[in-house]
Amino acid sequence: MVSTHTTLYLRVSEAKELLAKDFNGKSDPYCVIKVDNVVTARTATVYKTLDPLWGEEFILHMPSGFQTLSFYIYDADKVSSGDDIIGTASVTRDYLYGNKNPKGLETWLPLQKANKDLEIQGEMLLEYGIRTSEATGQSFVFVTVMEGRDLAPKDKTGYSDPYVTVSCFDETKATSKQKKTRFPEWNETLEFLLPEDTCIADLSVIVTVWDKDNFSSDDFMGQIHLNSEDVTHGTIRNWHAVARRPTSDRWARRASRVERGKIRVKLQLLEETVLPSSCYQPLVDLLGEAVKNRDLGQLLWDTLEQDRTIELGAMAMSLVRFYLSQELAFEFLDAVILRDIEKTEDVNTLFRGNTLGTKAVDNFMKVLAMPYLQKVLQPTIDRIINEKKTVELDPFRVNSVRTRRHSLHRESEESFVNHSMEAIEDYTISAINSIVNSVTYCPQVLRKVLRNIQIRVREKWPEEIYEDVPYIAVSGFVFLRFFAPAIMSPKLFSLSDQHPNRKVIRTFTLLAKIVQSVGNLTPGQHGKEAWLEPLTPLISQKILEVKDYLDALVNVGDFSASHKYLVRQQSNETVLIQGHLYKCHYHCKRLFRPIVLKKCYFYLTRVMLCYRKTPEDEDTMVMVENICAVEKLDYGALGKSNMGQIIHKTSDENTGIIYFQAKDVNELTAWISAIRKTCKYNACRIETFHPGVFKGDKWNCCRKEQDTAPGCSPTYHGVVLGDWQDPLDPDVDAQIIYSQIAHSKDKIRKIQHDLRMSIAGQEPTDASSIVADKATQTAMASLSLVSSVLDVSEQLAMSHQTFVESSPILSHSSRSRSVSSSVSGDDGIF
Repeated sequence: MVSTHTTLYLRVSEAKELLAKDFNGKSDPYCVIKVDNVVTARTATVYKTLDPLWGEEFILHMPSGFQTLSFYIYDADKVSSGDDIIGTASVTRDYLYGNKNPKGLETWLPLQKANKDLEIQGEMLLEYGIRTSEATGQSFVFVTVMEGRDLAPKDKTGYSDPYVTVSCFDETKATSKQKKTRFPEWNETLEFLLPEDTCIADLSVIVTVWDKDNFSSDDFMGQIHLNSEDVTHGTIRNWHAVARRPTSDRWARRASRVERGKIRVKLQLLEETVLPSSCYQPLVDLLGEAVKNRDLGQLLWDTLEQDRTIELGAMAMSLVRFYLSQELAFEFLDAVILRDIEKTEDVNTLFRGNTLGTKAVDNFMKVLAMPYLQKVLQPTIDRIINEKKTVELDPFRVNSVRTRRHSLHRESEESFVNHSMEAIEDYTISAINSIVNSVTYCPQVLRKVLRNIQIRVREKWPEEIYEDVPYIAVSGFVFLRFFAPAIMSPKLFSLSDQHPNRKVIRTFTLLAKIVQSVGNLTPGQHGKEAWLEPLTPLISQKILEVKDYLDALVNVGDFSASHKYLVRQQSNETVLIQGHLYKCHYHCKRLFRPIVLKKCYFYLTRVMLCYRKTPEDEDTMVMVENICAVEKLDYGALGKSNMGQIIHKTSDENTGIIYFQAKDVNELTAWISAIRKTCKYNACRIETFHPGVFKGDKWNCCRKEQDTAPGCSPTYHGVVLGDWQDPLDPDVDAQIIYSQIAHSKDKIRKIQHDLRMSIAGQEPTDASSIVADKATQTAMASLSLVSSVLDVSEQLAMSHQTFVESSPILSHSSRSRSVSSSVSGDDGIF
């Protein structure tokens, strides 16, 4: 089956010059990310600032046909009834497609005043056409408003009171109002007499959805435009996405009078048409041969490293995930690491740059060793955040970081530095001891990869003067590229839910510098940071312990099982996500205390979802293969936010639902994403679900009265977050790799042409001489490899053309990608 895979790599960096919303002249800003007005993720709150620095990265799997990506900046308010909105900025699908860049698009977006008329979502099912009365001979334009789904919530209850108006020939008619629902049903037909002198080409029908308000003007919920190409003789039945109405220049000028600040984001959109698995078999064979054939590997790695439309890290991640799915990850890493070593002349620059090899090992560690990282560093990270000590070792910065408490106690600079030294030594000992005592927890397949790196480095530099280089090579990956970055930015490595305050950030920065010094295995070389000199004895001591740790880490011996089996075993046993959620005990027939929330510990592997109330309880398990769907629950369903539901098959083949509540939208989306991606190929998956609950005698989302009634919303709706530990999808990764090879096709053809010219110029002049020289044989072998790459690329290009032409949806999408420009405005950014 052909599918479209759309991924957005997003970095919310910072904002500046925001409006002050608090009495102290500051704000407590956070950013909410919405896709087509559906909340997908949010950043942490940064307190007491108008220039927040977030630096948070998200991988969003965008829904097919999305229109708008929006950023809403709020001021967190713990006292009032709700958070104040500071401003909003949006970019459209067309804007992202028109500004592609291999390094991503990084830009400042000006914030505008929020406009409720832009906050629309959902779809409407309409029947429409032109019919002629047999009795009178008159023609009518008719529109049957059947139902809506997933409309925007406009009331505080989480629902709306929607009705529809239809305008045609300067006449407007309305349907009845539906109460408290986002999934209304009307089945009402509105007719308009077609004047005899009307030109059909000028026909225009406007369908507008409104939320009825008793004490204020009705809220706009969306609009659908139909023209003469849509409304023809006969009857057409279609779902239509509701769209926002064009923003007037007057409103835009009025909204721009107040400067609300700017937000800096980095965006990179990647859309791929994924073919059936059989189409990728030639590429699978080619990539499998690349890790065995050194010359073919060099050709491919050079091509993918030098000429790309995506960042090198994303390219390396796709290769790592592809080779993991083919159980060739060890061979691939060995090939690209050996390539880096051969290109390195100075040992001091080994693995110090961003190459395909270093990025591949970085991503391999993230895919397989994130649970190990969290187990090792989590206790120290939590302790630093909870203690909130003010720590500073640089004498020139002491006065700027000392708090009022230190001044009141008249603590001298020297005393303050001494106390800081004691604290940072304590944290260093805690972190390094946790690392060096963690060898048995490190995944064995990662240990084997690290041992192989050490062996390859020793082969290149076997001399005694380079005896420390193999240590430094392994330590560089483990400490400088894994542990130290996680200490520096714990939120980016899922070690913290929130951004720590400035003084805690400084503590993490100092600790990361010391861990880097230990990882460099060179004590006493502090450069401009001479104030680290007093820590040299501690660093020297820890370097000795780290060398013992590195020896133990790579001392894996001969495996009883192959590394291929170890990767499979690690993949199945890894806990993809874990934490405390509130499980909801809901009884639709109970009059008193219908909702009970109890804190439970949940964890998910690729095989099962488990939860328990206390550590002493036995796990309650739901096999992943029995999960039918996992979706959000409407706020209006139970009157509680950040709720989700897991629909699954029970042991007696009935349907069970687990309702749960997360602490925020990030945690909710992360759980839904992890579970949904794990069970995406389940045979029991259902197509529709109820975003509400069965309350009393009906579903409170769509008002259907049978508890077994089919769901009113499709289960594929919504955006999910990507993660390093996503389940492997070899077809998607193969498609990404093919796209990058296809992008370099012209350069590969030039190599092919140059090789042919070289061979032609080296042909022997003596006709009796048949034996070609060595250079000609080498060139012919290279030509064969280059031709094989081009042949595979051509085969896949033909497969894409065949499937796109045979698929009306894909063919239409490729011809009319800019449809959303009518929704987004001229420049695609607002």
